[in-house]
This record gives sequence, C-alpha cells and structure tokens, in this order.
Amino acid sequence: MAGPLSAFSGDYQLTQKRARLIIAPLDDNGKIDESLGGARMLQYFPESVETSRSANWQSKEIPGAPLPLYQWVSGGERTFSMEAVFTRDMSGKIGEDVEEDKYNVDIDAAIAWLNVLSWNDYIEMGDAGPTAVAPPILFLHAEGTKLGYNSVASGALGANPEGVYCILTEVGEARDNWFNDGTVRKATVSLSFAEVMQVGQGIYPYGRSNFLSMADNYKRKP
Repeated sequence: MAGPLSAFSGDYQLTQKRARLIIAPLDDNGKIDESLGGARMLQYFPESVETSRSANWQSKEIPGAPLPLYQWVSGGERTFSMEAVFTRDMSGKIGEDVEEDKYNVDIDAAIAWLNVLSWNDYIEMGDAGPTAVAPPILFLHAEGTKLGYNSVASGALGANPEGVYCILTEVGEARDNWFNDGTVRKATVSLSFAEVMQVGQGIYPYGRSNFLSMADNYKRKP
C-alpha cells in the first residue's frame, strides 16, 4: 500500500471561511433524511453564489397603443448556482493512509454524495414492478448569506432565516488534477438549485413582506 505523498500547492489552498454551507436532504415529513446521508457541508464555502429570480407577466397588445398592457400572472423560478471545490494534498486512502481533515477529503465520495441528492431511485411495488421515487427536497443553509426568506416554514435545521428549501437541478463535475497513483487531487462541481414551496406534506408560499424588514436597513435615498 502506497504511503501518503505530499502534493501541496498554493494553487489548491483555498481560503477556509468560518461560514459553512450545509445541504440536508429531507424526507416526506420535512425532516432530515439520514438514509440519504443526513446533513453534510461543503469542504469550502463557495467563492460566489449566484441568485436569479423572475416574475411572470403576460402582455396584451392594444391596437394603436404605444406599449402593451401587462398583467401579473405569478412568481417565476428562483435559482441558485455555485461551484463546490474539493481538494486534497496527500495521496492514499482516506481513513487508512490519510486522515480526513479540512484540506483532505475523499473527493470521489463527495461527488457521489452530491449525485445522491439529484438522482431519482426505484422501489419495488409488488406485481406493479419498480416505481420511480423523486430526488429529495433539500434544505440549503449558507451562513451569513441571507439567501432564505421563507419564514412560514420552520427550517429543517431549526428556525433559520438563512435557509432555503430547494431541489438540486444540475450537477456538473470536473476532475482537474491527479496524483501518480490515480487518486483525484482536485475537483470542481457546479451546482444549480431551484427554490420550492413544498416541504413535507405542506405548501408554504411567501411574498415580499419577508424582504421588507431587511430592506429597511438600506437607507440610501435621494
């Protein structure tokens, strides 16, 4: 068995922020699903988190009018995207040759964990054969970001204004560097999430009132 080989490079030494980004799969009751690994956090806090939200307006053309009329229909999709980076500076098997720490994780296992959160599964239903089971609803907790505003639904990790309920819609993997023994040394995983209202057995819509108290802290006026 090969011993640990140091391969430290400043290029791979990312900043360790105190903030954490935690992803927790939820069961049908809105509780953390331990059968899917429970709540786990990314090795590093993302360098950036991109958020996008749309509003659905339907236009109506008026003959002779300079502009159409618009009628609000519904809120549109709210999405989050980020890159999760996983690194190690020692080769060897995690747990045997190398102890897991903040700079050394099992990168293949970390990527597999993220895939668990985005793939469906199948269960046997007697004579009906296998039935598809949807990927889980997730609770995404990014400390300090103020991403979450759904105060109607209590957070899976406790009452938490920094958490959002979402689904993982895309996982893109790039393994960037390798040790001589074939162990992956660095990987970047692009993640895309979409916020959802359905949590457990309930649906929890929310509106702009959840933003108003925070918006009051911005005092820049003409």
